[in-house]
Amino acid sequence: MSPAPSSGPRVAVVVATVGRPRLLDRLLLSLAGQTLPPADVVVVDRDPGPGTRVVVAERAALLPVRRLALPAGTRPGLSAARNAGLAALDLAATSASASAGAALAARDGADEPSGTSGTGGTAVIERDGPGIVVFADDDIWYQPDAFARAARAIGAGPDVVAGRLLASGRRPATAPIEDEPGPLDARTVWTHAPTGTCFFRAAFLAEVGGFDESLGIGCAAPWQSGAGPDLLLRGLRAGRELASDPDVRAYGHNPEDRGASDRGHRAKARHAARGAGRVHRRHCGAYACARAVVRPLAAVAVHTACGRWPMALRSLHVAVGRAEGMSGLLLPAPRPVPPQHL
Repeated sequence: MSPAPSSGPRVAVVVATVGRPRLLDRLLLSLAGQTLPPADVVVVDRDPGPGTRVVVAERAALLPVRRLALPAGTRPGLSAARNAGLAALDLAATSASASAGAALAARDGADEPSGTSGTGGTAVIERDGPGIVVFADDDIWYQPDAFARAARAIGAGPDVVAGRLLASGRRPATAPIEDEPGPLDARTVWTHAPTGTCFFRAAFLAEVGGFDESLGIGCAAPWQSGAGPDLLLRGLRAGRELASDPDVRAYGHNPEDRGASDRGHRAKARHAARGAGRVHRRHCGAYACARAVVRPLAAVAVHTACGRWPMALRSLHVAVGRAEGMSGLLLPAPRPVPPQHL
């Protein structure tokens, strides 16, 4: 195993993966190539197959990486897997379900659809001294100086620094981002802070908590997204400073993203929009909630006028899904396509 760097802040990485060993291997190689390598990498394995175990064993010679096998027969959602990885880090002291995120979920629970809990567990960490935590997605990889740049940016004061996510062809994978660093607010956390590019101070997570397990892909509730923005919005409520730095770069490629004309992609957009609507309900006022529904409805009109029927249908699913998340009333929706194993 390669030794941890002796200088610079300690960076720990949590990766939640599900049966995508080739993508995971690409990520781990990018971590090993960092000018500020991580001091600890925990891979939370959400799949019973051997692929993840083999990749982690092969890359342990390059990285301080270990695999966290979840109990047999369980396949928790992404947020629960991230919290499990957070609790397994050397800087983690405790795991708790009572925090700001759980309280917000409990408040929502009065009108949860039947069969869902409404109360999500969160992980809390405690640590003396500096530390940075990254929750890396298994389908992204990092520019070699990304961790060093993020550490310098955090050293300037912010509690969280969000980088830029680019597609493999160097096109922005998210909405266009300004070329200059700047603060994040309740609006821009949605567009400028993909979770895999966010670098968190350990102290931020100790105060704000981990991810709400009633939100995000694979959770038991219908809200299949929004855990990342929810965490950041809780931080803003607590008075923490969030910033974006486009020079901290990650690249993404998801082979399951087959385009808006695919029925499975539209289904995925619908279920993700439900989570976004739920988070808007928790943290945003009436104007912001209305805007979140009206904007995709306006896109429906534009796409329809231009004859872009698949895009119009996708935008309609987004508008309906957000309204479902805000109201708690679910309409029939297409089933999301299960992820492919790569």
